[in-house]
Amino acid sequence: MGGVKMLLVSTKEIGDALRHKRKQMGLSQSELGKRVGLDQKKVSLMENGNPNTRVESLLRLLSALELGVVLQPKADSSQNDSTDF
Repeated sequence: MGGVKMLLVSTKEIGDALRHKRKQMGLSQSELGKRVGLDQKKVSLMENGNPNTRVESLLRLLSALELGVVLQPKADSSQNDSTDF
């Protein structure tokens, strides 16, 4: 299960990670879009770091790419090890 964990802090970094994984899986933007009910243009916008991407669309894309999201406090956070957000 492990896998590589990446700390992504910008929409550009998220888009780059999406593009890398899509290409790794041998999918075109159109093919990926069809799997999740989005057109190619929306996939392109996400991969280019569009800050107006809907969370629901991003989650569908991540699922199709066999990726997930982990929320954690920032490393420089002054909070203790609490799971409260």
